[in-house]
Amino acid sequence: MKRFKNILLVHDNTESGQLTLGRAIDLARRNKARLTVIQVISQIPRDYRMLITAVTSEEIMRLAGKEQTLLLEKSVAHFPETSHVECKVTVGREFIEIIKEVLRNKHDLVIKTARGMGGRLGMLFGSTAMHLLRKCPCPVWLIKPGQVYFHKVMAAVDVVPLESSETVLNTKIMELATSLTRMENGKLYTVHAWNWTSPDTTLLTSEESVDILPQIKKMRSGWMKDLLGQFDLEQLPHQEFVVQGKAAEIIPELVEQHHIDLIVMGTVCRTGISGFFIGNTAEKMLHRIKCSVLAVKPDGFISPVQLD
Repeated sequence: MKRFKNILLVHDNTESGQLTLGRAIDLARRNKARLTVIQVISQIPRDYRMLITAVTSEEIMRLAGKEQTLLLEKSVAHFPETSHVECKVTVGREFIEIIKEVLRNKHDLVIKTARGMGGRLGMLFGSTAMHLLRKCPCPVWLIKPGQVYFHKVMAAVDVVPLESSETVLNTKIMELATSLTRMENGKLYTVHAWNWTSPDTTLLTSEESVDILPQIKKMRSGWMKDLLGQFDLEQLPHQEFVVQGKAAEIIPELVEQHHIDLIVMGTVCRTGISGFFIGNTAEKMLHRIKCSVLAVKPDGFISPVQLD
């Protein structure tokens, strides 16, 4: 996690938000990084609506921003060693203002408390979180409410031959996952789920299909071994999985089965309009995952949100 030097925390004025704030402050301290704590006001606060006839809406928002900044500074003051922390309040639509802040000040990590419905009946990640996962140009760390420790970290990779240009995203995922696992004194789980499909599948007999599947798994296991061989895992507890099946189903099942605290994954598909579409597999996984997520974009990603 030493790579992060300019962190942006989206403040959540809840008990879980305070835990996330403490986590962000600690990470910034360990990395000797800058930390900006931001809060976005999307509408006139209820307590200020009675002033509408007396002053302009712009003045009301300015007063509300000033008050929220003082509250942010008070929240930060609960923690030691916060001279590197800046507090900022902006006005607008939350995900747009967050991404503009990233672009404007070149933040290399966004941290946010997940605020979805959670549980088995609803997603853990709300609309702002999903917008950030789709469109924010830097890594986004969404922390499950109340979570402080991340002892079990999963890296979800789509292994390919090392000579392929698509290995860059896998490398990013592994660098973050191994670094965080070491920082947490935890265990690393690396998973690759593959679902063999081919336009020629119908031309194969059942016996031929049975013969070829072990060969495909052996090939992909070799690619996984090559990927892991680039990292020093000798002193790091780790376990790997190369599993046949749909990633959107297999990976959430492994997350639940092994009680994973955090999954590090890529979110953008390799095709489609650059910088806009989240991968279909990633979208389905995020609807089922009930742990914290650290999402990584590929090199060259361009956000559809731009500075004016």
